[in-house]
Amino acid sequence: MDTLHLSTLIGKEIIDLRFHYVPENEYGLQSFHAYLKLIDDTIIDIPKFDDDLYLHLTTENLEYLKSRFDTGAIIDKKPKTLIISQKITDLFFCYYNNEVDVDFSAFVKLSNNMYLSEKNFGPVGLTDINLTILNEEQFNSEKQRLQSFDVVVKKFKY
Repeated sequence: MDTLHLSTLIGKEIIDLRFHYVPENEYGLQSFHAYLKLIDDTIIDIPKFDDDLYLHLTTENLEYLKSRFDTGAIIDKKPKTLIISQKITDLFFCYYNNEVDVDFSAFVKLSNNMYLSEKNFGPVGLTDINLTILNEEQFNSEKQRLQSFDVVVKKFKY
C-alpha cells in the first residue's frame, strides 16, 4: 500500500485551498477543516500528527479528500494571496507532556515566512474556529502563549 509521507510535503507548492465550516455540528460545536491542493494534485488536510507516515493512499482516503476539497468553500481573496503559490518549507507540531497534542493542527511554514494552521472545534460564539495565518512575530507570540499552558511547539523532524 502506498503511503504519503509528511517529509515529502516539504517543498511542495500549494495551488488551492478550500474549507468546510459548520456553525453548529451534532455535538453543539463549530467545526472548521481546510484542504490544500498541491502542485502535483495531491489533496491534504492540515496534519495533526507528527508521524512521517501521514496518509495511506487508499482509494477510500483519496476519494474522501477529493470530495471534501471539491465541495469546500473557496477562501477569500486576501488570505488566498498569502497562501496560494507558496511552498511548504516546514511543519511545526504542538506537544503536551512530550506527546503530540491532537487539539492543535500543525503550523505549516510557507515560503513567504507565513504560518498556516487552523482551529478545528470550539463552542458556538467563539470567533477563532477558522484558518489561522501568522507572520513570524505572531507565530513566536503564539508559541509563547502556548508555552504558558505547557504546550511546546516543535519543528517536525524528517
